[in-house]
Amino acid sequence: MSIEVQQKLRHANLKVTQARVIVFKALLDQKTQLTAKQIYQRLYVQNKQISLSTIYRVVSDLEKVGLITQNLHGRDEAKYALPYLSEVESLNIQCADLTQINKASLIASLEQVFQAFDIDVLDIKFSTTLH
Repeated sequence: MSIEVQQKLRHANLKVTQARVIVFKALLDQKTQLTAKQIYQRLYVQNKQISLSTIYRVVSDLEKVGLITQNLHGRDEAKYALPYLSEVESLNIQCADLTQINKASLIASLEQVFQAFDIDVLDIKFSTTLH
């Protein structure tokens, strides 16, 4: 277990458990906000067998002591991040039809535009919504 993570948990008066260390470390290693399901999926890929209910319990504990923040946006799932990532703003762009474009090329172009304004892009998602 990471000594730094253990120290932060102790400093927050939380008992150091394997689940807390693994979940907190997963959030420390990310540069973006994650839902509990995304945390579960990333840990599953790393063969770390922690149930989704345990992840929800751990993020609740971490949030109560101020080690992470919970961010809710409308009806979306809650996202969890370190406090300095909670100040992240998002830009939502709706387009008519993106099925025929090269998405990798579009992402590269968007990243260049944001770099020109000295803005760090943390995440770009493509999703389909019905109107």
